[in-house]
Amino acid sequence: MPKDTQTEFMDVEFKFQGGDTGIIEGFASTYGGDGDGVMDVIQAGAFTNTLNAISSRGIKLKMLREHDRAKPIGVWTKLTDTPQGLKVEGQIAIDADDGRNAHALMKSGALDALSIGYRVAAFEPREGGGRILTDIELVEISVVTFPANAGAVITDVKGAIDPKTKAQKAATEGADDMPLDTASELDAKLTETKTALDKALNRIGDLEAKAQTVPAAAKGEDEPTVEQKAFAEYARAGKENMGADEVKALQNAADAQGGFLVPEDFRAELIKTVTETSPMRQVARTTSTGRDELVLPKRVTKLQGGWTAELDDRPESEPTYGQIKIPVHELGVWTSVSNANLEDSAFDMQTELTADFGESFGEMESSAFILGDGVGKPTGILTNVDIPVTPSAAAGVADADDLITTFYAVKAAYRNRGAWMMNSSMLAAVRKLKTSSGDYLWRESLADGQPATILGRPVYEAVDMPDPVPNAKAAIFGDFSRAYRIVSRVDLSVLRDPYTLAGKSAVKFHARQRVGGDVVQPEAVRVLQLA
Repeated sequence: MPKDTQTEFMDVEFKFQGGDTGIIEGFASTYGGDGDGVMDVIQAGAFTNTLNAISSRGIKLKMLREHDRAKPIGVWTKLTDTPQGLKVEGQIAIDADDGRNAHALMKSGALDALSIGYRVAAFEPREGGGRILTDIELVEISVVTFPANAGAVITDVKGAIDPKTKAQKAATEGADDMPLDTASELDAKLTETKTALDKALNRIGDLEAKAQTVPAAAKGEDEPTVEQKAFAEYARAGKENMGADEVKALQNAADAQGGFLVPEDFRAELIKTVTETSPMRQVARTTSTGRDELVLPKRVTKLQGGWTAELDDRPESEPTYGQIKIPVHELGVWTSVSNANLEDSAFDMQTELTADFGESFGEMESSAFILGDGVGKPTGILTNVDIPVTPSAAAGVADADDLITTFYAVKAAYRNRGAWMMNSSMLAAVRKLKTSSGDYLWRESLADGQPATILGRPVYEAVDMPDPVPNAKAAIFGDFSRAYRIVSRVDLSVLRDPYTLAGKSAVKFHARQRVGGDVVQPEAVRVLQLA
């Protein structure tokens, strides 16, 4: 099985224990648990082969700062495989500027996490997603700022590398050059150390509490995340010029052929854009699948019982079952960005891509989920011939009675969870309708962010619904979550093509996803068709 380079992030807890050796020790990785950011779990014994290789070759594993190969800050002098995980001990090079600065930040609590850089030599699929890593080749162990897994613990951070105490220096270098601490100075330093320790412990408590309520990688709104930085680097230079940790930030471990996924915050913004454009995603049920179609069992006929007298033969009945198959189709679009824009403003470029891809995908999905013919695209809810229809009383228009008739034609179990869907032209007509007592059927929402209602049920505007003209299916009502199923196979992925438009100094970005949709319970909704 080919190896791949990945980075595992672990939380770190500091305990200051005196001494003046510049040594740090603790756990760099723990076994089991809930998994890291991509649901990977390290199995006990995964480090056995790499530890044997390191020992036999006499290698000292590098201690880096933030996985930066240009910033070594020391070496790891002892690696021990324990039942809990990988226990490490390292020596910080405090005589060097980078080591001294890193050590000061560690003692202050500003640099408080470990991250192991490794290559996966063997793994097994993990139930529920991710992998169980069974054989790992260690590359380096870094001290980093932002962790993502609360497993690793540094149990001791000791002082600057200097085997001499001040008293020893005074004896060898002269008391005038290095005076001994007075009792008051020692008391002040002890107080200062205790204050620093209390701050560090309080900070650890705050981090643990925060981990229960927000994602570990959460940052300020204006600060780019690791995924954003990695995507920007991918956009500028491509995979071949990215570091191992940047590759993992974008790599889809579950779909080897799926290319590179958009960063999590970029995906979240895109999904929001699609949802606002296509209301079917708000009201229908979405299911993920690992195949090219979703197969759902369906009961075709029910058991038919009957009343019988005592000792009479009971009627025989047998239910019948069928299947509903929803194929997955590919949806794609591409856009180009000049190299000048990529070089000058990477994150503005992401905003532009979000708007472009979101608008294009939203329009295509919205149309297909409502009007799609099922040929190379999802089957729309209005094209299903099994959905019952209520005709309007007058040609080309709908009155209040038509809406009330449509509403109560839906079974109560679906009606109580139902919603209306129509386009803006139909909405404008409906807003003018009144009951016989003069009350408007339309009710504005009483809460921000909630849809208005017709006959007490929410109404959604869908641009792809037909206009209110003769013979148009101008409105639909019912439980969309029971009636329509959206099937997702591959989330949005973006592939970078720096070659096709290289002569024009531009890069093409190809976006794709695989999605399907079809009606699974026709009786859950009802169409209002104008006569």
